[in-house]
Parts: sequence; C-alpha cells; structure tokens
Amino acid sequence: MDWVESLLKRSCDKTLTKEEVLRSLFHMIEINENTLNHIQSDKRDFGPELEKLKQTEISDLDFHLKYYRSLVNYINSIPENKMIKR
Repeated sequence: MDWVESLLKRSCDKTLTKEEVLRSLFHMIEINENTLNHIQSDKRDFGPELEKLKQTEISDLDFHLKYYRSLVNYINSIPENKMIKR
C-alpha cells in the first residue's frame, strides 16, 4: 500500500492530518452504511430488472465499506513516528 502512504504524505503536505484523513474515511463509512441500510430495508417490488440492479448496488456498497475499513485499519497501523509532521 505504498500509494496510500504517498497519498497520506501529499495530504499532510497540503492540508490534511492523519486524524482528518481518518475522519473523512469514517464519514464515508457512515454514508455507505446508511445508504446500504436504506436500500436493504426498502421492501418494494420493482420487478426482476430493478432487483438485479438493487443487488448490484448492495454488492458495490459492501465492497466500498470493506475497502474504507481496510484503509482505516492500515492508516491506524502506521506508527506516529512514521507520520509526516507539519
């Protein structure tokens, strides 16, 4: 995940701290969880074509949630002494 470190370094060089990056990721997780819950709780029947689209959207949101959570875990694993100080 060298690209994550590179992105984090560029973010720190410009404006973002580690905490700000994490806060942004947590926000994205929250948005995706809310959207996923909304889609899953909608019990209307729109027919097979839209049901397939709904399942694709659920799968995509699930993937993004796993991705954002893995980024949070990775960023949290970076020791503070390896972080770029401003």
